[in-house]
Amino acid sequence: MEMLQIFLWIVYPYSVVAILAMGLVWQYDASREEGSRSKAGRLLLVVVKTLMAASTATGIAIVLSSSIAYEPVLLLRWLISLAQLQPDMSLVMDVSILSKVHFIIVFLFLLSLAFTKEIYYLFKPHLYLKKIFLKLHFERRG
Repeated sequence: MEMLQIFLWIVYPYSVVAILAMGLVWQYDASREEGSRSKAGRLLLVVVKTLMAASTATGIAIVLSSSIAYEPVLLLRWLISLAQLQPDMSLVMDVSILSKVHFIIVFLFLLSLAFTKEIYYLFKPHLYLKKIFLKLHFERRG
């Protein structure tokens, strides 16, 4: 069981960050045109959007849950310990299962996002919101 915990809370986050960084480097200068996508590309986009919705839902559930008031502090301290390359697993072991599931979903979202053209939305999230707004606006008119 200890090996699974080490993988989930130390190896997995660092692997996701490394893959995300590689995706940013490879996709940063990629064309932003909405060309035809393959079936696999469309499926990946559905997976990314589903994981984004799931991470948002679990995040809202964490905020609304009154029994986990101190957990955001523990999670932030865990993230800081990861950034300092001195991960402290005891911080993440004391949080609720909902918070653990939330972090796993967020890391899965970031991991899948690294393989799409939409990775540049991490640096410019307003472009994603603008795209959604324009899509809704033109659908309503047409």
